[in-house]
Amino acid sequence: MPQEIELKLAVPDTALAPLAAWLDANGEAQGEAILLNVYLDTPERDLAQARAALRLRRKGAQWLQTLKTAGSSQAGLATRHEWETEIAGEAIDLQRFPAEAQAVLAPMIGRLAPVFRTDFVRRTWLVSQDGARIEAALDTGTITAPGNTAQEPIQELELEWLDGDAAHAADALRAFAARLAGIATLAPSDLSKAARGYRLAGIAEGKPS
Repeated sequence: MPQEIELKLAVPDTALAPLAAWLDANGEAQGEAILLNVYLDTPERDLAQARAALRLRRKGAQWLQTLKTAGSSQAGLATRHEWETEIAGEAIDLQRFPAEAQAVLAPMIGRLAPVFRTDFVRRTWLVSQDGARIEAALDTGTITAPGNTAQEPIQELELEWLDGDAAHAADALRAFAARLAGIATLAPSDLSKAARGYRLAGIAEGKPS
């Protein structure tokens, strides 16, 4: 089962430029992309209650569907299961998911509808730490929800373990974050973009946040 291990750090305004400059000097730049994302759920919020998130993402001409299921998050370090596949357009294609993901979505597939959006610019670098290969992704953008004129800013750095010794992935991510602490003040964040989106959508719908 695919597993995502990442460390999320909130980035203040004053840290954006020095952080990007340091990563340019010490990492392998992978470029910049505009990512347009819509998250779906049932009216009863079945996925949210199961601590799962279903996303459609447009990256240039490419469409991706992603399902992330329950995991753990502590001091910004998150571990969870993730399935992602390419699709033809802006609609969930259940058959493109592996069997494990299909089993989660099949009972609710006819009741899924958009709940909120996260749209942002992502700059990425590949970096190394203690034998681990890590993707550093700097995201800046907004979270929006239907019926709510308010927006939440996205301004965060995601450090995702790509390969190396999986048993020490968390240690490698924390060690790299410690190096960045000398460049800027970055606070660990346990709230995913999905969690923040559900909170914003709940306010719009008059539900407890």
